[in-house]
Amino acid sequence: MTVIYEKSFDWNEWVVIITLLLLNLLILITPKIFSMIEGTAHYLFGITVVTFFDHTTSVRPWDLYDVNDSSKYQLMDFIYYVMNGPFSFFFMYLYSKLRIKGYQMILYILIWSSFGLLAEWIGVKIGLFHYNKGYKMYWSFPIYMLIQTIQIIYYHKIQKARK
Repeated sequence: MTVIYEKSFDWNEWVVIITLLLLNLLILITPKIFSMIEGTAHYLFGITVVTFFDHTTSVRPWDLYDVNDSSKYQLMDFIYYVMNGPFSFFFMYLYSKLRIKGYQMILYILIWSSFGLLAEWIGVKIGLFHYNKGYKMYWSFPIYMLIQTIQIIYYHKIQKARK
């Protein structure tokens, strides 16, 4: 059975589209510190990870929540997944630019995980996420911390391979 939450193009779609456009514009105007391949890899990391987790936890057998206006996969779901690429890019951009090291990394991950939870909460409020099937938002916090830690390890592997 398909659950329909909304039938019109409204605020949640506009937030996704505007966020995607603004963040991609910001990527274009920021000073380049990554090669095209490395920047693309960080961008795609965010898309891939969010798609993987959403398609693991929001489909059967768990089916814990829905994304966007319908429980079925739609074009706006794809655009939402792409919208996560710039966040992943800027996570690593700032990490590299600020030269985060040692214990600063823990604080950096905690700040970005908190930011992720805030963005998720906004997503619930505007109808981007529908947690009416048992998912608890606070479950996302350790997932964010894990994924960001993996991305930092990935970043350091790239830097090591470069040398």
